[in-house]
Amino acid sequence: MSELENGFRIGDVVAMVRRRLPIVVGASLLGAVVGYTMFAGTPETFSATASVQVAPIRIDQFSEESRSEVDIATERALVKSDAVAETVRDELGLEGDNRAILRRIVVVNDLDSLVLRISYDGDTADQAKRGADAAAKGYLDQRKDNATSTRDAAVARLNEEIAAAETAAQDASTRLDATLDGTPERAAARTRLTNAESTRDTLIEERTRLNGFDPETVGALVRAASVPEATTSKMALGKGVGVFGLFVLAGLAIAWFFDRRDGLGGGRRRIEAIVPGANLRVMPGAAGANASPAEVDTAIDRLAVELVAGGSPGKPASVLVIGAGIEPPMALAEELASSLTFAGIPALFVLAGTSDREVRHAHVVGSFADLVASGASVAGPAGLTATAGEPALIAGPIVTWLRPKGSAEAAGLLRRAVVDSLVSRAGRERFEAVVFVSPSPARGAAGTALGQWVGRVAIIVGPDERPQAESVATALAEADVRVTEVVWT
Repeated sequence: MSELENGFRIGDVVAMVRRRLPIVVGASLLGAVVGYTMFAGTPETFSATASVQVAPIRIDQFSEESRSEVDIATERALVKSDAVAETVRDELGLEGDNRAILRRIVVVNDLDSLVLRISYDGDTADQAKRGADAAAKGYLDQRKDNATSTRDAAVARLNEEIAAAETAAQDASTRLDATLDGTPERAAARTRLTNAESTRDTLIEERTRLNGFDPETVGALVRAASVPEATTSKMALGKGVGVFGLFVLAGLAIAWFFDRRDGLGGGRRRIEAIVPGANLRVMPGAAGANASPAEVDTAIDRLAVELVAGGSPGKPASVLVIGAGIEPPMALAEELASSLTFAGIPALFVLAGTSDREVRHAHVVGSFADLVASGASVAGPAGLTATAGEPALIAGPIVTWLRPKGSAEAAGLLRRAVVDSLVSRAGRERFEAVVFVSPSPARGAAGTALGQWVGRVAIIVGPDERPQAESVATALAEADVRVTEVVWT
């Protein structure tokens, strides 16, 4: 969705920021100071890291059942256990619950790696180093203790089985002694004795292997923590940046508030500074308040009369009505024409641009130079009578419109000699005012050119054109056009 479709124009925001730059800059500077103060006031932290290598627990190297793979996610969770917290507490002499200690411990590892990097955030460099080493030691001790407990439980179970096997062997030996040589009973008793002694010896051998298990093989300290340098936490940096951003947003909000209060969408005071001699006029209802049709008509009548004041037959007033948008301000121009008609002031309106709006009593002009050079009336042919047989009207309507066939440039309207001749011809034909209607200078050169050759210039700012009002005033001021009126409708 484009800016025009969704009603949001980035250029409008940029223009507002330019108009209220001191407010935005002041808020940004204040935000920078406060943000830096909060950032600098955050206590420094120290983080040290110790590395441990985790190995699978294999209590019996010859038994497949005793071999286990390492679940690295589980091992990382075990680092954050109460046993590790107690080890760190004892080493550092800390108080408080285990959760406060475990929040200072961070465990990371690379993908497919059995090396755990255990970090500890301390208040001092020495505390961070000792805390990281204590956490690594506590984790390894816990892992070794778990493996030793598993081994001891297995050995205790084997001792019971060995005692039972020894008893069975003794019973088999007693039965063997009670049998006679050469009898089937003696052969069976000897077999039972052999089996019992074999079972006992196998169990004893398995116990021997278990007793040979070294708990130190379940993990090792790869790298002890070193004394760290002071760092500032990411949270402190984020807090400082966040405070700065909030102040900038607050500055933009304040700038927008003052901009909205200052002249119907922004820039009234700025426009007043650009065109200091202009009369700033706000039509009824332009500021959002309700206005009756009578109030609006009265204001338009007053504007029309004041714009053409001073004109007389033979010496018409010349006026440029220029819009702030891409289209000429035809709606207001027609209202002005109606007001002049009602007041009986003959006026010639000249459209110095293109518009799809149809107006009454409009004559299309292919070349303004040919028009003023010919002997034809600038107002077109005289009007016809309403009833046949009556004498023809000797004059056309009080208000007449001229519009170029193509563009104002192609019709030769941007030549001063043509404009001066057109105004003179209008005066000879008893018109008391010539009103040129032009779009924004951004749409062509008609506005800045005609503005230098007429007596009065009025900028018309419609409801949707307020963000462009400042740029129009600036363009006219840079072209040395003297603006006499700025009208918000």
